[in-house]
Amino acid sequence: MSQSQVLGETAGRYPLSSRQQDPHHTGRTPEHVVALTFRITGVLQVDALKGALDEVVERHESLRTRVNYDETDGSLGFQEVLPPLPVPLAVHDIPVAPGRSRDEMAVDLFNKLNDEGLSYSEMPSLRASLYRFDDHDAVLTLITHHLYSDGWSGGILRHEIAACYRARVTGTPHDLPAPVPYREYAIREQEFLRSDKGAAALRFWSDKLAGAELLAMPADRLHGPDTLLPRPVVETFSIDPADFPKVTAGAARNRCSNWHVVLAALMVLANKATGRSDITLVTVNSGRSNGEFHNTVGLFADLVPLRLDFGDCTSVLDLLLLARRAGADAARYQIPFGLITEMFPDLMKKVEDPRFVVPGFNYVSASWAQDEVKSAISFDQVIPSEEPPGYFLRGAFKWNFRVAPPGEFRCIVEYEPDAFDASTVDRWGSDFTSLILAIAEKPDQDWKNL
Repeated sequence: MSQSQVLGETAGRYPLSSRQQDPHHTGRTPEHVVALTFRITGVLQVDALKGALDEVVERHESLRTRVNYDETDGSLGFQEVLPPLPVPLAVHDIPVAPGRSRDEMAVDLFNKLNDEGLSYSEMPSLRASLYRFDDHDAVLTLITHHLYSDGWSGGILRHEIAACYRARVTGTPHDLPAPVPYREYAIREQEFLRSDKGAAALRFWSDKLAGAELLAMPADRLHGPDTLLPRPVVETFSIDPADFPKVTAGAARNRCSNWHVVLAALMVLANKATGRSDITLVTVNSGRSNGEFHNTVGLFADLVPLRLDFGDCTSVLDLLLLARRAGADAARYQIPFGLITEMFPDLMKKVEDPRFVVPGFNYVSASWAQDEVKSAISFDQVIPSEEPPGYFLRGAFKWNFRVAPPGEFRCIVEYEPDAFDASTVDRWGSDFTSLILAIAEKPDQDWKNL
C-alpha cells in the first residue's frame, strides 16, 4: 500500500477503485454522467420527496464522496467520504405547451437532461429537479456523475427513493438493507489482486488473450478526430414484443441467456463483415459479481474483453455454448480492464487506425427488476422511443442492447457519420436483428447458412 493510501485511510480517506482511476483525464469530464428521468403520478408531497432524496445520499457514501486526483498522474489519488449533505431539489410548475402532450414533454425533459453536465467535484453528486404539470402528475429528473454511479445504480436509486418516500408519508419505517459502502469495494479489489485468486485471474488473461486483436469493423472512409461532425448519429433496430419472447424461450431451452444469443449473432455478423472467425469483443460488465454490492450505488461497471474463437463451431448451438463459456470465464476471472491493456498493449492498436472502428457492446442490465414498492404514487422510468446520442466519448461505435417496456428488444447503435454511411449501419443493424430471431428459432442449423 502506498504512503498516500496509508495516510488517506487514517484521515478518513480511501484508495481509488480501478474504475475511478483516470490517467487520461476522460472519466472526470462534466459530460460523463448518469441521467435518469421518472414520471410520478399521484398526490406528491414535495417535502417527503426531498427527505427521501436526502436519506438516499446518507445511505450511499458514493453520492457524497469526493475524488481527489494526483496533479501529475490521474491513476493516483484518493476518495474522501464527506458527511451527509442535503440534495438541492429545484421545483418547477410547467404548463402543457400547445400541440404537445404530457408524455411528449416528459421525453423533452429526458432529452434536455442528457445534454446537461455535472462537475465530478460537485457534492452531493445527485442533482434533482421536479417538473409539475399539476398536483397529480410530475416528472423527476436526477443526474449523478459517472465516477459515483452507473446504470445499475439507477435502479437502486429508483427503488430506494420510492421506499424512503413511502416511509415518510405513511410513518412506517422501510426495510431496505444497509448497503455495503463503496469504499469497501476499492479496498477489496486491491486485496483480490494481491491474492492467489488474483494471480490465477492474471494467468487466465495472459493465456486467453495471447495474439488477440479487438474486433474492428471496416469504415466507409478514413476518419479521425479532425473529421468529426457536430453530432453522432443514433439508430435503433427493434424486435417486436410479440416476437422477442421466442428468443428468450429459445435461449432458455439451451440453458443460455439473451446475452448469449446476442453474442452468437455478433459472431456471425462479424464473420460476414470481416471474414474473421476469431474475434475479441469489448463488452461492458456490471462488475457486481460479488453479491454484497448489489444494493450499493457506485461505479462498478467495467470493460471486459470476450475472445470468441468459433472457427471449429458448426451449429448455432455451438456458438451459443461458446458464448456461455466465454461469458462465465470472463466473469469468474474479471480484473480491471486497465490491467489487461497494460498486459497487452497491442490489443487496442486498431482503435487509432483510421481505416477501422472498434465497436463496444453493452447489454444494459440494471436492478430495475427489484420488487416494486407499494406507494400512493407511481414512479416510472421515462424511456423515449428514440434514444438520444451521447457526448461523453466521441469517435466511439457503441452497440447497446436493452429490453424496453412492454418487452421490445432494442439494438441501439451510436456511430460517427464521418466514418460510416447510414446505409452501412442500417445493413448491419437489420442483419443483426434478423440473426437474433434465426438463432433462437433453429439452434441446430449450420451457422454459416444464416
